[in-house]
Amino acid sequence: MKVLVILASFNGEKYIYDQINSILLQEDVCVDIFVFDDLSSDSTVEILQKFSNSKINIFLNETSSGSAANNFCNSLLKISDETYIKYDFIALADQDDIWHFKKIKTAVDKLNFSEFSLYGSNMVLWEQNTGKELIIKKDFIQKEFDFLFEGGSAGCTYVFTPDFAISLKKKLKDINYINWKFFSHDWFIYFYARHAGFKVFLDNSSLIRYRIHNENVHGQLNNISWFSLKKRYFLVRSGWYFEQIKGFLQMINPNSKYYDIYYFYNLNWFTRVWVCIRYNFKLLRSKRKFLFFFLLSLIPVKKRN
Repeated sequence: MKVLVILASFNGEKYIYDQINSILLQEDVCVDIFVFDDLSSDSTVEILQKFSNSKINIFLNETSSGSAANNFCNSLLKISDETYIKYDFIALADQDDIWHFKKIKTAVDKLNFSEFSLYGSNMVLWEQNTGKELIIKKDFIQKEFDFLFEGGSAGCTYVFTPDFAISLKKKLKDINYINWKFFSHDWFIYFYARHAGFKVFLDNSSLIRYRIHNENVHGQLNNISWFSLKKRYFLVRSGWYFEQIKGFLQMINPNSKYYDIYYFYNLNWFTRVWVCIRYNFKLLRSKRKFLFFFLLSLIPVKKRN
């Protein structure tokens, strides 16, 4: 089974060696790694070059993409359709995690000979400074409208078919993600899959150590904690959901129920509360997360043009 792993790197000298090794040690699959480096100013590229492994292909971006999410999307666009179809599956990888040796095999077993096109999973949140580990659950039952307000999992858990990659690539060409404030490729990919009718499998396996460190505090948002709630509060106050809605509306038919939900959520405080009450647990997969979402939706926010 041939799998293409797409890794976005930027100043990852502290972590990328361990991550690359964990990918190369994947069992029962044949992996090639395409690393797209976003103008690293440290020794990331030198570390990659020292591997001297034909399975690792390094691509140096000519200009900065501005974020890891943009780097991933730019990378997906740069890879040709002919390259995608040479592989059985495609996987995304962050530069600072550690993969269990069965991570990819577990994913492809779920996708192979099935109706699913995109795989995501639970993961182990690993706080490097304390050594604390916590399972982050993502495999709640998918709901009718969950993709409108949340992603499937972290993008580093995603594995998908070549057909899905080519279809996603076509959609990316039509989307202005570069100027999309707070853009998340994790959410975008899940949104596209669900909206376009692709089947998504969210696994209860936790075969990735999702490293949290000083340079990656955003990862804490995957956990429901005082820190994440505080961070989400300030994101919501900054118009985070409105910016996401503005971006996703590029992809939605104005005559659809999805458009109506976004329209009324976005209209004013009263209609936003009405959407939460009307659709309630259909909006997010986790009941507990929905309750937090409902509370956050009560926060008065001045929309920005």
